[in-house]
Amino acid sequence: MASTNDSTLDERPLVSPRYTARLLQTGFFIIFGLATLLLLMLEFEVVAGPPYLIGIAMVTIATALPLMKRFRNPYYRPWMLLMPVLDFLAIFVIRLEGTGGVTNPLVMILALPAVWVGIVKSRWAIVALAPFVVAVIVPDIVAVASGGLDQSAADRATMLIAVFPVVMLLAMVVAYMMSSILAGRQVELSSEQRRRAAAARETERTRRLLDTVLDALDVGVIVTAPDGDRVLMNRVLRESPELTAEGADPWESFHGIQAFSTDRVTPIDDGDSSLDRVMRGQQVTDRLVWVGAPGGRQAALSVSASPVHTADGEHLANVVVVKDVSDFMQALEAKDAFIGTVSHELRTPLTTMSGFLELVLERRDELAGLDPDIVEWLEVMDRNVQRQHMLVRDLLTAAGSRNAPIAIARHSGDLAAVVRESADALRSEAAAKGVRLTVTGHDAVGRFDALRMAQVAENLITNAVRYTPEGGRVRVSASADELHLILTVRDTGIGISAPDQARLFEQFFRAADARASAIRGVGLGLPIVKAIVDAHAGSIDVDSEVGSGTTITVRLPR
Repeated sequence: MASTNDSTLDERPLVSPRYTARLLQTGFFIIFGLATLLLLMLEFEVVAGPPYLIGIAMVTIATALPLMKRFRNPYYRPWMLLMPVLDFLAIFVIRLEGTGGVTNPLVMILALPAVWVGIVKSRWAIVALAPFVVAVIVPDIVAVASGGLDQSAADRATMLIAVFPVVMLLAMVVAYMMSSILAGRQVELSSEQRRRAAAARETERTRRLLDTVLDALDVGVIVTAPDGDRVLMNRVLRESPELTAEGADPWESFHGIQAFSTDRVTPIDDGDSSLDRVMRGQQVTDRLVWVGAPGGRQAALSVSASPVHTADGEHLANVVVVKDVSDFMQALEAKDAFIGTVSHELRTPLTTMSGFLELVLERRDELAGLDPDIVEWLEVMDRNVQRQHMLVRDLLTAAGSRNAPIAIARHSGDLAAVVRESADALRSEAAAKGVRLTVTGHDAVGRFDALRMAQVAENLITNAVRYTPEGGRVRVSASADELHLILTVRDTGIGISAPDQARLFEQFFRAADARASAIRGVGLGLPIVKAIVDAHAGSIDVDSEVGSGTTITVRLPR
């Protein structure tokens, strides 16, 4: 739009009036000059007459106006109307003599200054030019009215009087409308460009902010396109000595690095890396991998990866987060080594004590003079020694399962029979607590490690009994389908909250309710169950609600 002072006079044109004036006025001047040369050859007297010379002077002045500095103003100004007015007056003066003669065709080139008036988008200018349009045909009107023309010339003059104003008006209006349409489109394009520029600045600002935040993290972050092409890599990885050794490109090094599974010697297959998985749309959470040659210096990495999708489900990018957990794993290994050492040291005296207590209790009838209280104390000692013996066994199992799967020996057997034996061993504990324990199932035949699955059943049933209040019920079932052996343990106990379920299989983790109660435990039973089930390539599901009980289902390949 125009400035505030001139808003009632004009709107901002599509282009500066100076450029359109130079173009159209120069065209007008050239055509006028060619017509003048032609008239010199045909009617020298007309061109040599004073009216024509005055017309030439006016056209020359009009053509010089756009060269003035003041014409550089990007807005139309009323004084600029002088240029087309001079053109119209020039043709008017030339036609004062010889109306209807050889100068008549000159009126057609006035369409060029008329078009300029329309292009500058000034409705006021269109109205102001109207009298000068009429002035051009005044000589024709006078000639027709006076009857000084023959019939043929009168007809041509009449046609000119009728057509010329309409043509000039249409030229101005059409130019005005086209200019308005194009100017509106230009405004839209300019607005779109400004929006895109603002969006680009905001995107750049966001990118810089994101880069700064990512570079400040102490974990490695990689963002890739859906096909795996690099988008960004933060400073932790860009400056990693392992990835930039000998000037190597960190991105190429990341793609080419050999990773090993938790046992530190088994290579991760091609296509099974975290990046490959996430490119297939999978999500990876805290996957432990080792890098470095086996037997040499290795680093432990915790890798998480997730695809990023738009609201309508389009795969936008992949994000991979890499954290060096070597120190943490060394601490765990030191802890496991300590637990293993202590457990081995405890096993020998516990085995000795258990053996002697068993011998004494077997000969209780022979020791008739033995005080009954002492016998009861010995039985208490035997139970506690057995409990400590089981704890040592669990500690050794847990320590050995962290870096490698638990070794299993598969043999044909009936899972239902294994479960019944485990439940029978715990019936006395259930009865003492007032919990009803029932076992169902038969013909659950398959190949599995009977000793390890007895350990699984024992741990699950023990937990169910311990966390079920008096009067509750624990139901154990063993079954099979075409593909799986299925062990299910249901109880009506205190249940497990959703946050605690997420950590249920972490070593030494105990749910908040369990910690608040007086129920004994160290948080190893379920992690051992999980390790044994994983070693069988099986699965374990937990369905629990606080206050309503828990159902744990184990499935093993049959």
